[in-house]
Amino acid sequence: MWDLPRDTWNRLVVTMRRALGRHCPYCGSPGIFDGYFALRERCPRCGVRFEREEGYFLGGYALNLIVAEFLGLGLAIFLIFRTELRNLPLVWQEVIAVALVIVFPVALFPFSRTVWIAMDLIFHPPGRRSEQQLRGRLTERDDDYSG
Repeated sequence: MWDLPRDTWNRLVVTMRRALGRHCPYCGSPGIFDGYFALRERCPRCGVRFEREEGYFLGGYALNLIVAEFLGLGLAIFLIFRTELRNLPLVWQEVIAVALVIVFPVALFPFSRTVWIAMDLIFHPPGRRSEQQLRGRLTERDDDYSG
């Protein structure tokens, strides 16, 4: 069911396009979120489990924070120094900067999770035993006897 290219570059393009569209990076299916923020436990189409282990999305949270803060602060600096907002009192410039730095991480939160899954998929392509176990094709018992 996973129609992913074999070579890394094309797999990167396909999975990132899916992730930025809030679709399953594995199969491209929409509907992996319950609302804006809540990621489902499994993909409704291919059945892959998104959170592999406790703390799996910590890297996604860090990615979100770094990208969102750079975008928010960069936009605030641009608006304050390159537009007419530079004529506002300092307190209003600070309010604008703080608002942008708060809004960006919230707005980008679901994308950071799907992008994190896609990045993991780039470095750990399907077909490996760990990926088969994600889909439920292997049991823990099978892994114990694999050697």
